[in-house]
This record gives sequence, C-alpha cells and structure tokens, in this order.
Amino acid sequence: MTSDLPTPADDGRRDVIDWMRTEWAEHRDSAELEFVTTMALLRTHQWVVRAMDQELRSLRLSRNAYLILTSLQLSEGHTRTLGKLSKYLMVHPTTVSMAVDQLVKAGLVERRAHTTDRRTVLATLTPAGTTVVEEANDRLAAVRFGLASVDTETLESLIAQLQLVRGAVGDVETGL
Repeated sequence: MTSDLPTPADDGRRDVIDWMRTEWAEHRDSAELEFVTTMALLRTHQWVVRAMDQELRSLRLSRNAYLILTSLQLSEGHTRTLGKLSKYLMVHPTTVSMAVDQLVKAGLVERRAHTTDRRTVLATLTPAGTTVVEEANDRLAAVRFGLASVDTETLESLIAQLQLVRGAVGDVETGL
C-alpha cells in the first residue's frame, strides 16, 4: 500500500515557506514574520493530520472522535463534561455533542446527566471505547503521530517554544 503523504522535495528546490516569505515581503510591508510562522504551523498541522487520519480511518474514527476518546481516557473516571471536552478540543459545543452522539451509537461512550447539575451532560468511556482508543493510540504511536523523522531534541524544543507562544496568545487552559 502506498502512502497518501507527499514526499518532501529533495532536488534542491526552495522550501515553500521561504518562497512565501519572499513573496509576502515583496507585496506587503507588515506582519511578514507572523504570516510565515502561521503558514509553517498550518503546513506542519496538515502533515500531522494526514498521518493521523490515515491511521484513524482504518478504525472508522474521525479525528474529533479520537480526541474525545483520548480526553476521556486521560480523565479521572474516564468521564468529562461535554463543556470541558469542547474547551479542551477548541471546537463548538454542537460539534462535541454530535461526535459524542456518534460515539454513543457505536457503543464507545455513554452519555448521562450530571448527578448534581441537571444542565450538565457527562460523557464516559465504555470498555469498548477503551479498547478502540488503545488500538488507535498504538497505531498512532507506531507512526509517531506523523513525526517519526523528527528527532527528540527538536520535538522537546518545539513543545517548549509552542508553550511560550500558546501562553502569549492566551491559551492557558489546564488539564484539570
């Protein structure tokens, strides 16, 4: 089976981000660094997403479904409110609700009312959901989430740098 992922240019052609930077600078007089950083982040995101989607497709999971399952797996009691899932995943509450509905239909998640606040809805990972998310995690770990060719030092540095950027733009969400 051939990969859906494009291969990087190795024939000496100029990197697309360098090209974008040059063209931006020729046409604009501001925000060059921010534009190029954004484009580099978005292109990297697309590479990682392709690798993830390729693995998740075989398990019939969307990325949102996988992220919900993983969030539940990492949570105390394998349970989270739909509101917290929405905040953590940075998606609209309706998107989370629809994804949870699909996971409920698949038997991977249970939906129930909060015991003390009837307005709050909880999602809980089922044993079947645990099995599926473990399989997904194993498959994604095997391809290192699309980052297999990136060395550990670079990944650690990237995490630290992105944490600084995230804090600067206001992403201070905690895991609690």
